[in-house]
Amino acid sequence: MRNMQTSVTRSEFAVTSESTSSLEFVTLSLLNDFASTSLSREHSSFFEQLTGVALPTSEIRLLEYLSGRDPVPASTIATALVIDPSRTSRLVRRLERVGYIGREPDPVDGRRTLLHLTAEAQTVMNTSLLRFTDRYLQMTANWADTDVSDLNEWLQHVYRGLTGWLPDRPTSQAGRVWRRLVANGSDYSAAQLELGETAILVFTWISQARWFEYLLESRSVPLGQQTFLSLCAIERRGPLPVAKLGEITWVDHTQASKRISRLDELGLVERAVDSFDRRSSLVRCSRRGTALVRHLADEQLGDLEAAVGPVEPTRRAQWTELMHRYLTTLTEQGLLLNP
Repeated sequence: MRNMQTSVTRSEFAVTSESTSSLEFVTLSLLNDFASTSLSREHSSFFEQLTGVALPTSEIRLLEYLSGRDPVPASTIATALVIDPSRTSRLVRRLERVGYIGREPDPVDGRRTLLHLTAEAQTVMNTSLLRFTDRYLQMTANWADTDVSDLNEWLQHVYRGLTGWLPDRPTSQAGRVWRRLVANGSDYSAAQLELGETAILVFTWISQARWFEYLLESRSVPLGQQTFLSLCAIERRGPLPVAKLGEITWVDHTQASKRISRLDELGLVERAVDSFDRRSSLVRCSRRGTALVRHLADEQLGDLEAAVGPVEPTRRAQWTELMHRYLTTLTEQGLLLNP
């Protein structure tokens, strides 16, 4: 991938065996599921349940960036989220109209205003943050604190490695906000509190970083992250009807159809009549689509291996067992989008 921030080459950490790749592979499964969740309807539906207002994921991301943060100018938001100023202005105006963003004069530069979450929006963001973190921490409710601490140590190592390795280093206040919210009256152990904060850091980073975009740009593939993740789901679970793709990626039928149409235009998927219901069609990856998914999976795995560096064999075995155990529990509880 382009623009790496270290001189380490991918070949130094090439996959040589299943045991070598197992820890990074299962970790990548969790990271990619976080990425899928952050772009799905499920992530925004809780906000809608609380407020009655449906927001696209782009606006949720903007609110997440402002959550717990001091007021900032629109230009800071645009830079942090890697979106152009005109689009940032449109998003801000929409969120102002529904009462989720407020403005105040910049005390340093009277020619501009600063943006902040309104009290109503901050309350909803806090509630959503508590709900998200609790359901991931509940998976460790019966774990020994030493195991929780060891899992946190690995995820912290991954987070530090990726934020130093990839060009984008988006920041979030969500972890600090969550620790403040649970400071009094929490039933979490000290180890779970550390793991909760790390999980938030990883989730908010993966949802704002442009990892997939850089990988796709390196192959000159004109796809966005959402559509590429849909292609991954088709490659893994296809052939699929449109409705099933929407279900497993947690997007509505219209969005699923648009993504399939785009993939079809690029020759990355193929359509066939459903033999059980000839009124509908099934979608599967073309050879080109399958090759793209597998190539970028190798590239992404190489990025992660280079980012985390060599891992001592005893720690590797320990962390691998814990990651498999954690993802197995998440899958059993239906918390993974694409198990």
